[in-house]
Amino acid sequence: MSESLEINRLRSQIAALGRKLDTPMPAAERDALAVAQARADSVEAKFGTTALPPVPGETSIQYRKRMLAHFQKHSPAYRNMRAEMVDATMLDAVESQVYADAAAHATDPANYKPGELRAIQERDAAGRLVTKWVGDWHAAFGAFCSGGQVGKINDPRDR
Repeated sequence: MSESLEINRLRSQIAALGRKLDTPMPAAERDALAVAQARADSVEAKFGTTALPPVPGETSIQYRKRMLAHFQKHSPAYRNMRAEMVDATMLDAVESQVYADAAAHATDPANYKPGELRAIQERDAAGRLVTKWVGDWHAAFGAFCSGGQVGKINDPRDR
């Protein structure tokens, strides 16, 4: 008997989720999700990747908390915090600090792996897409190095 009750409960949950996904998202919420994804994407671009998109049915607050949890490992102040426990009033302040820490971590040369070369794409003030390459210098230019030492420099004055 309890198995049929569990099946009915699961069916009602599935139906409720289906109704939630079929309900059109308000324009303000859709805009808030787009802003949150663009902000997360700008930080993720410094790592050479793109941010994960929102999950269907996810609210902007839920998405921001998920991205906060993704980036918080780079923030010394908020590394051990539980992102899902942050309330909406504190989310802006915590998110700003965690994103700043993650961006600083991504561009710190001490955090590059040997042989890693990362393309960071950003928009300049005129809106043009600019690609900056960061990482291990030898990954980019090592093939052009002779590997030997300079024995003598010819100076035309020494004739």
